[in-house]
Amino acid sequence: MNLKASLARLFVGSLSQDDLLQTAGEVLDERLSQLPAEERVVFLGRLVEENLEWTLADLDRSQRAQLMNNLLPLIAHHFPLQDVDILGAFADY
Repeated sequence: MNLKASLARLFVGSLSQDDLLQTAGEVLDERLSQLPAEERVVFLGRLVEENLEWTLADLDRSQRAQLMNNLLPLIAHHFPLQDVDILGAFADY
């Protein structure tokens, strides 16, 4: 573990959930605003791919379904669903 990660964990561990959400939002907003759109897409994809499994690890099936049901309206609101290849995304399933 490197020093930067250790210091970040120490700092983050002292924050309330609300403060953590606000800080994470501010840090991501500042960092993402510096990236060109193409790099932002790649970064956000990696962020989700590299963290989703451990984020969901202790959630059971009903909790995961509840989370997905809560997220779907946000996804539907912010993504151009008419341009998304839904069938292709689930082709392997």
